[in-house]
Amino acid sequence: MTKETQNYIHEKEREDFRRFLKELPLDKKKLLLNIFETFIETDEHLSSEKLAEKLKAKGFSVSLEEVEEALKFFCCLGFAQRKEFLGKPPVFEHRHLGEHHDHLICTNCGKIEEFYFPKLEETQNEIARLYGFKPLDHRLEIYGLCRECQARRKKPSLPLALVSPGEKVRVERLAGCGRAQGRLASMGLIEGDVLEVINNCGPIVVNVRGTRLAIGQGLAQKIFVTPVD
Repeated sequence: MTKETQNYIHEKEREDFRRFLKELPLDKKKLLLNIFETFIETDEHLSSEKLAEKLKAKGFSVSLEEVEEALKFFCCLGFAQRKEFLGKPPVFEHRHLGEHHDHLICTNCGKIEEFYFPKLEETQNEIARLYGFKPLDHRLEIYGLCRECQARRKKPSLPLALVSPGEKVRVERLAGCGRAQGRLASMGLIEGDVLEVINNCGPIVVNVRGTRLAIGQGLAQKIFVTPVD
């Protein structure tokens, strides 16, 4: 979307919102307008806390509760959408009429990128037709590593404890004292093994040769790995 198109859409959103404010019997109309203006001029995915910070930085006196209520109101009127990624607190994005996009979410840094791919939309519609299904809405979220995080991962080996779920890595080195190395050997983990990280909340759960292993955070710091393409 070009900057000119984006500016046109945002101005149209402002016109629609101001008209709603005139037509609906609402309190705190000036406050709602200030919150809306700050929300619509920001293209990133915003949490209610982040939006409240932006408003206060502009000199507006507003509470977090007022921002949360305003965002709910924007969603009800179709100006915003509530999204939840990676089990984290909800964020809000613009909802432009007739516009659709999907998301790439980095599991390492949390970066969210929007994308639109016409061939993908056509394929989804074709699948719906094959099943005699009438699609009304859909959401696609692709989880992985952004370009910047991949570049950092190409540096020398890193501890297994820092690897994101879904990544495949190769064990390059088992560090630590003899006791730690003995523990890893007893688990059947050796240098050269390829692991798939299943989860890393609490112990690091990995798939190695078709078997699940749970490795404590401390021990995972001693297993140095490199990404497998």
